[in-house]
Amino acid sequence: MQSYKEITYRYLKGQKNRTLLTILGIILSVALISAIGTIIVSVRGALIADAIRENGSYHAKFNEMNRDSINKLMNHVGVSEAGIGKFEGSAIVQETTQGEREEYRWDIPYRYIEIEGLEDKALEMLPLNIDEGRLPKTPDEIAIEHWVANYFYKEVQLGDKIKLTVGNRVIGNDEETSDGNIIRKETFEKTGEKEYTVVGFIKPQYIWKGNLVTKGVVGLDNKTEEGSYSAYIKLPNVKDAYEKVTSIAKDLGKTENDFEYNYRVLRLYAESMSETFDKSMVILLLFVVGLIIVSTIAVIYNAFNISVLERITQFGLLRSVGATPRQIKGIVLKEAMILSIIGIPIGLFSGVFAMRVVLYIINLLKADILVFSDMKITISEIVFLISTVIGLVTVFLSAIGPAIKAGKVSPVEAVRNTGSIRKEKVGKTKNTIFIRKILGVEGEIAYKNLRRNRKRFIITVFSMVISISLFITFSSFSNFMFKMGVVESSNMGNFSIYGDIDDNAEKIYRELKDIEDIKRVYKVTFNNGEVLIKENRISKDMIKMAPMLFENKKDDLIEINNAQIFTIGDENLEVLKGLLKEGTLDIDKLNKENGVLVINSTYAHNQKTKRNSLMEGYKLKVGDKLPYASYDLDKEGADRVYKELTVAGVLEKGILDMEYNLNGSINIITTEEVLNNLLMTNDEEIDDSISRYRTNMYIDMTEDGDIENIRSYLDKLEERTPGFHYIDYAESAKENKIVNIIVSIFLYGFVAIITLISSINIINTISTNIILRTKEIAMIKAIGMTQSGIKRMVAFESLFYGIYATIFGGTIGTVLSYILFNILMRIREFQWMIPWKNIFIACIGAVIIALLSGAYPLKRINDKIIVESIKAEN
Repeated sequence: MQSYKEITYRYLKGQKNRTLLTILGIILSVALISAIGTIIVSVRGALIADAIRENGSYHAKFNEMNRDSINKLMNHVGVSEAGIGKFEGSAIVQETTQGEREEYRWDIPYRYIEIEGLEDKALEMLPLNIDEGRLPKTPDEIAIEHWVANYFYKEVQLGDKIKLTVGNRVIGNDEETSDGNIIRKETFEKTGEKEYTVVGFIKPQYIWKGNLVTKGVVGLDNKTEEGSYSAYIKLPNVKDAYEKVTSIAKDLGKTENDFEYNYRVLRLYAESMSETFDKSMVILLLFVVGLIIVSTIAVIYNAFNISVLERITQFGLLRSVGATPRQIKGIVLKEAMILSIIGIPIGLFSGVFAMRVVLYIINLLKADILVFSDMKITISEIVFLISTVIGLVTVFLSAIGPAIKAGKVSPVEAVRNTGSIRKEKVGKTKNTIFIRKILGVEGEIAYKNLRRNRKRFIITVFSMVISISLFITFSSFSNFMFKMGVVESSNMGNFSIYGDIDDNAEKIYRELKDIEDIKRVYKVTFNNGEVLIKENRISKDMIKMAPMLFENKKDDLIEINNAQIFTIGDENLEVLKGLLKEGTLDIDKLNKENGVLVINSTYAHNQKTKRNSLMEGYKLKVGDKLPYASYDLDKEGADRVYKELTVAGVLEKGILDMEYNLNGSINIITTEEVLNNLLMTNDEEIDDSISRYRTNMYIDMTEDGDIENIRSYLDKLEERTPGFHYIDYAESAKENKIVNIIVSIFLYGFVAIITLISSINIINTISTNIILRTKEIAMIKAIGMTQSGIKRMVAFESLFYGIYATIFGGTIGTVLSYILFNILMRIREFQWMIPWKNIFIACIGAVIIALLSGAYPLKRINDKIIVESIKAEN
């Protein structure tokens, strides 16, 4: 009776809404899996390209090689390519100033260019990004970092010939100065002079003019047999790269101290030295895909199960005219196959299309300087195959249960249509007087409806539990990614100013403020000291993790060392309003009360894992008193003098490079007046020692500001201000902002799709639950319940479902969130907290969707005449 299977097409066409919802569930799940696979393959390719650009394409580097070893290496069967380099010596650029030597505690006599000779193959393998000109080809041509050109006695241009004094730097022993500081001693041994033609300027990752030692490259003279060489090698295959390189070294008579790996490139080829990291990534991927499969099974299973319940009578009639259980199962499984054939290809296409849309958005953000500029959507046959197999397995796992159920339907049971509604057991729901008094008759009937049909109740609650659990888990996953630093939250501005500028800080600050292209200048003045805190204001987890930090007490208060107190300029405090968790941010109030803003989260060192963990280490609240003593006010033989601070606000985190304390202590932000008061004393001797504040500055440009105008000003300022230095973060700052947006798109897009799948699940289940009870609802209307009463009854049912689902879904979601946390902890440590916010959103959202899901089917029932509804089949 193969013709029975033709009924499949009629049902699918007749129940278009059900069919479309099921197909949509398949499309979303397959699209999500294929999108994850596609983005992993595509981003991996882009990251490898970026790593090669930043770190070079070689896999390992051998040092201290003679010519004989080089020849053996070049001919080694395990090496596919080799590039040779040779250190030519250190060349003097300019004498260092006394201020620079004092600042760096380094008695280095000169600024240097470390010159390395490289042959063509080595030049190809190394990350030498030319900003202007070209790479050298001969031993008398040189390429230097472009900012160094300003440090010669005359600014160097392309094509200029420069004569450099070359020699060896001799690093001496560290010595202690009269003031107790340690200074590194260094001398220079001249070996000769060489003349080079400048043919190119190398672009460093960022410009830090405090670099006293920089890089220069020349062409390699292959005629010279003497000297120590280095070799950059590539392997034919990176699988087991670390073992292969070790084997090559052994063949050459070298030890592990004679070579080094290009870790970043190898890590991206899945050859990480840290097996824990690789395994954790695999476990994470399996966990995420597993949850997607579970969510899809829930959606599709419910769709097929509901489909079977709707057609109990049809299946019974088919059984009565001779259809076997196997043929009935075949009808349901054929539906699954048809829906798979339609949904899976569309899902595959949708996943790739979604990634192309994301890449298009990235291009709109002008992210051409990022790793994403190298990213091309890679259509991988393996990804498509895995996604298809997972999709098919998911659909048939979802369909097999309802198919078996359909095959077991007996003709008599089907004609009576008892498959979904059964008689209530006596006494099962008799104690409903209390509910009736509170919620009325509609609430009582709704409660009885829940208890009357256990299977329907379980299916509905199960759907909502799955939806709530998935939302909590994946929204927690998104939050974890931010905590782990996958999204860089700190913004160091476009430029950072540091060095010996304390005496000129105010003047520099005013000049910067007057530049039109500068949006904001953070004048950061900071001080280190000790605070006293009540024991109940320290997290128990923190004490357990790092007990040694809290061993000392004073007046029943715990001494907290390395507390850092900052100002960022009073006019900049407004930027902290968005980070304020509690309290107020009022400058006048802060000044009046000696008020401060505290950051309770901190990094603490875990003695077991030997890693730093980000956690909420403190529980300070508004109104708490914090006695603070500056280390600068310490006087030999005298007790520390504490001044009382008042907590006026608690911040989620700080800004710039002071988001969290790195020493298990507290970061504090306050006004300039409060900090001044902290460091004031009647002791003239101490006052003299702290008269110079430690000050840094961070500059934010306007959106379309002229960066060259700012650089020009800073260059001139550097020339006339001894000890002044700046770091150019302009490009990296731009990158970080765009990366924030891009990763947020991925993470929140992921959560949005999971939310959509979960919503479809709830809508499908609740709406069908009502449609299956068309006769029942019509009968209730026939005996006098109004339409508004029906709506109230259904609303109460949804509310009851929501309460049960909230309890179970919230619990399961929290457990899954904790499991996910433990997986991610293997990669980077951070503190876990119960995701109350996600639980609240998921539970309220699920109840609202459940309430809205009943609106359309109720309208459909209401539009029919009561008698027709009583006579109608479900």
